[in-house]
Amino acid sequence: MKNNVYSNAKVIKSDNEVHSYELGTFSNTGELNQTDQMKNVAKLEHRNVAEKNEPLMEQIAALTNSVTDIKKQLTLMTTNGVSQQVIDKQVVEAIKDLKHYASFFEQASFQMETKLLKTSMAIAKKIIAIEVGANSTQIAKETISHLLLKIKTASKVKIHLNPKDYEILKNDLNLQDYIELVHDTNVTIGGVVIASDLGNFDGNIEAKVSTMFESLESLT
Repeated sequence: MKNNVYSNAKVIKSDNEVHSYELGTFSNTGELNQTDQMKNVAKLEHRNVAEKNEPLMEQIAALTNSVTDIKKQLTLMTTNGVSQQVIDKQVVEAIKDLKHYASFFEQASFQMETKLLKTSMAIAKKIIAIEVGANSTQIAKETISHLLLKIKTASKVKIHLNPKDYEILKNDLNLQDYIELVHDTNVTIGGVVIASDLGNFDGNIEAKVSTMFESLESLT
């Protein structure tokens, strides 16, 4: 869909003919290779953003050409001896049109910022997923140590791990007798869920990240 933005300004040529002046037409269209993976994710998202914003960049170029045309017309009027009063009127009309464009681009700029923010969050999610996938066991181990510090006085503790992390950590952790380690398919890789007589604790990193991003998206 194309929206024509018309100007009320008139172009007065040397033959004393008066012609309508149109500013232009705007398109409205709407160690484990994880480093390489992250670079590929960023490149892909960057290309997608560039493609989505191409119509807007074309509109900016069209506006630049329109401003240049206005300058040329004013120079021509001055050269041909058009009265200052007429020139002033043309300038006022041109300024009105440019204000209209400014309002349009202010809205377009806000939409672009929103898209860039959402794209950045999408990249961050993918990078975090890559990092967690590559280092899930170490992340789970550190999370267990951190959560156990919160329940030092507990007398009964059950630690739920994703089966992948469980198989590696079951012989690697030095746990007290009152602490039981179990595998749980409901726990994502790198995540830890602890149930104890002092309360339950969820150390699922991806879930926390998703919640954080959802909160940020609600503000955009």
